[in-house]
Amino acid sequence: MLNNVFRGVLPNLGYLIILLILTLPIIAPFFHSGFFPSHDGEWAVVRLGDMFREVRDLQIPARYSGVLNLEYGYPLFNFAYPGPYYMGLIFYILGFGLVGSIKLLFALSVLISGVFMYVLSREIWQDKLASLLAAVSYIYFPYRFVDLFVRGSIGESISFAIFPLVVLSVIKIYRNPISSSFMLLGGLTFGLLIVTHNIMAVLFSLFLLFLSGFLVWQKKEILKPLALLFSLGFLLSAFFWIPALLEKKYILLSIVPIADRNQFFVSLKQFIFPSWGYGVPTDTVHGFTYQLGFPFLIILASGAFYVLKEFFDKKNMGNFNFKLVFMFFILDLFFIFFLFKSSAIFWKLPLLSEINFPWTMLPIIVFISSLIIGFLSTIRFFKFLTLTLITLAVIYFLPYAKPQYYVDRGDNFYLTNQATTTSSLELMPIWVKTFPAQAPKEKIEALKGKGKLSDLRLTSKNINFNFVAEDQSTIRINRIYYPGWKIIDNGEEKEINYDNKFGVMDIVLTQGTHKITAKFSETPIRLVSNLISVFTLIIFLSYSLKLFRLRVSR
Repeated sequence: MLNNVFRGVLPNLGYLIILLILTLPIIAPFFHSGFFPSHDGEWAVVRLGDMFREVRDLQIPARYSGVLNLEYGYPLFNFAYPGPYYMGLIFYILGFGLVGSIKLLFALSVLISGVFMYVLSREIWQDKLASLLAAVSYIYFPYRFVDLFVRGSIGESISFAIFPLVVLSVIKIYRNPISSSFMLLGGLTFGLLIVTHNIMAVLFSLFLLFLSGFLVWQKKEILKPLALLFSLGFLLSAFFWIPALLEKKYILLSIVPIADRNQFFVSLKQFIFPSWGYGVPTDTVHGFTYQLGFPFLIILASGAFYVLKEFFDKKNMGNFNFKLVFMFFILDLFFIFFLFKSSAIFWKLPLLSEINFPWTMLPIIVFISSLIIGFLSTIRFFKFLTLTLITLAVIYFLPYAKPQYYVDRGDNFYLTNQATTTSSLELMPIWVKTFPAQAPKEKIEALKGKGKLSDLRLTSKNINFNFVAEDQSTIRINRIYYPGWKIIDNGEEKEINYDNKFGVMDIVLTQGTHKITAKFSETPIRLVSNLISVFTLIIFLSYSLKLFRLRVSR
């Protein structure tokens, strides 16, 4: 088995070393001391700290923060993608710290995405130089630098590393429909994509739908394994996407969109001409770039003319790779169309209507364009053109690989940050009428009546205390109610009243001694979703182990 691995790596080693060398300048800023401000990068550190608290409290899967939203609580990971933070926990537990773990995730996302794009292109186009050029393109498109150094989107950055693995599995199934191992790998990585960035999962699923349809049209027998692959991905990630979908009605996002989509359509000038900035996209002077990159545009435009000429001359139409790249060009244009205001009416369609920023199409465009560049690099006429222009792209775009400036705040700064980490408080429950402006002075307070509080203990999922009421009392627990919270008083469940301006939990206590336990537990929907994921994971691991044993025994 190891011999097979070495036989696969050694012929490609030189190209992979070149890829590594070209990757190092991009990720070097992540090895600088401290961190750097970006739109979301520092919030990712705060979220990792919160994920650690919730997992430490045995709230698995993590859903509700007891610290964020100024200690009033926030159902962050019930809706915000949790995947990168589960990954980050591994590095944090290994001692890399909060900041170090997030920086390591960003750096690895670039390195791994390049390697996996090389592997995918090698599988499809069967050409080492072409695969290298596809991989270099993939990590040097300007939007990759936007994700890393301006937007700081950890979810999108990791998604770039997952895209090639999902498609590799689909292509492997096309080559060998009875290959169970790639059905399992594809299902695992597709599920990982869903929990890594839900919007990327939706958009990439659209690409996968077209790709799978094309491949099934070519070879009908792959329909079943592909259906199993996607089913496996949906079932493994059910713990996240089912509650996020069905419980969206409880949060502000169901009523008010995060942003006005019309402000974020891309102009043709922004798409074609070079620009750079660290600001928000609505800042026409200092906003971040939407450019595809002129060297890549030249390659793609030249390639489009070549493919169209071959198509109308009816040459190569029996060639699988030509048909595949012809479809890639159509899909690239399809996703590019959605960047512009002329597509506005289509953004009202189901699922797309949930996405506020048209430029989120750019990661899919970058992925498809890289594969197209790989194909064009297999053609003798294009080899010199792509090699020259991609070399130019590396020289021209490498200066983008730097942050605006560095800061060194230390882990404790992020660990004690109590903001919501969301841009518009969009995950706030709809029954919260007044948003918290400061942390509550008291975690537990008596609104009515008198009594004595003792033995208060708080975690993200449990609040325990004793209360001796001198008379009938109304007690307020300053934690925002969200479905799943239950309050037990001396062994009996109490009715929770959250009809107040902060949406926090009030209970009525009779005169006497009370042992109170407030516990955040899973609702029936979340429990069923968890069970679906757990049972699917057990089946996945069992079948994977069986396949491994069969291979070892051969």
